[in-house]
Amino acid sequence: MKKTFCIITIFFALNLFGQNLTEQIGEIEVKLIGHNFKRNSDFELTKRKTNKRNRPFAKMYFNSNGILLKSINYGKHHNTDLRILNEISIFKYSEGGNKLREDIWETDYEKNLSHKYYRVFNFNNNKRLTSEKLYDKTTDTLFTKTDYWYNRKGEYQGVKFDSTYYYKREYTKDEKLINLSQIYDGKLRWDWKYNYIDKTRIGIFQTYYNDGKDYSKKEIRTYDKEGRLIEIKELQITKDGLEERTNINYDKNGIIKRIEEYESYNRENGFELVSYLEIKVKSKVVIDTLTAERINEQIRTE
Repeated sequence: MKKTFCIITIFFALNLFGQNLTEQIGEIEVKLIGHNFKRNSDFELTKRKTNKRNRPFAKMYFNSNGILLKSINYGKHHNTDLRILNEISIFKYSEGGNKLREDIWETDYEKNLSHKYYRVFNFNNNKRLTSEKLYDKTTDTLFTKTDYWYNRKGEYQGVKFDSTYYYKREYTKDEKLINLSQIYDGKLRWDWKYNYIDKTRIGIFQTYYNDGKDYSKKEIRTYDKEGRLIEIKELQITKDGLEERTNINYDKNGIIKRIEEYESYNRENGFELVSYLEIKVKSKVVIDTLTAERINEQIRTE
């Protein structure tokens, strides 16, 4: 980890003196390449797809242990051309491996790249993340702050905005999540209740707004024998509407290689593939299971 810290610190210092921010660093490069299937005038899916040139919308660079050193993304809200650089983030870590800082560069409408923000990560004595603070780089003024909280057992609960607005989690003795709820204005607004059967987690979502529009839906997550997530289904319970399915495939090293997104407006007609994400990996080192898990956490950040 000391080696990682030195590499990041030196690289960060060099970039402050005008070095190329888009150059590759680290031992592992990951590219995320997205495709959407186009629809015709009747909103029917066709075989035509976007991004025929297979341009990545994001690149990530990791060290040999799967620690994220830098991320680059392409395409902007006002111009989705993937040849346009949008944002670069460079990360700094403590010797113990905690993420300390993220420096963020962004391009403007004239494609000029500038150091816009930096994010500081704070941890408690148990090395648990307690807050993230985003600052304006030019003025050093606080832009946004996100606080996280833990119960008396030290179990992660979620984001806490204030004493009346926060998220709360409950776990089993073997640390499986069984309840996730949102409290707003001191009242329960919605929750997820989970149970586990073999290699499947079933979640039931319910709202409690009491406005005559409350609804419920089901999520089914399926895992393989290695405990890796391979499928997510989101199904409607109390009303008709869009249903979704996500399939996740892994390469021989355990890194996600493809994510497929399906949709269905009618269960009788089944699901249709609407988009997919391809992950391309180049590595100078052998990737072990722990490294693959760390990389997967960055590919799917939920």
